[in-house]
Amino acid sequence: MADVWGTLAQSAPAATTLADAYTTPSAKRSTVEIVICNRSAAGTTVRMSYAIAGAADSSAQYMLYDFALDANASISTARITIKASDVLRVYSTSGNVTFTVNGIEEDA
Repeated sequence: MADVWGTLAQSAPAATTLADAYTTPSAKRSTVEIVICNRSAAGTTVRMSYAIAGAADSSAQYMLYDFALDANASISTARITIKASDVLRVYSTSGNVTFTVNGIEEDA
């Protein structure tokens, strides 16, 4: 059966809470893009980090940091490939943001 591009995970963390949004399963690699949607009528800021092998949070991991996201706006990231046990983490200042991880998981 062929692998199919689709939604792998969704997260809507509470305000000012860094949350694990997606972890690549063991023996897999994933190619993903993240759609970030502000569900509020007010602007907010978002963060997104990529932790190799689920390492503890550090400043070196951030791909977005306090990125301004307008009211009722959405953005998509570039596609990235991540390895087994790697973790994408997400955060927003408002708690009114949904992060959707779309992609494909393939055997490593």
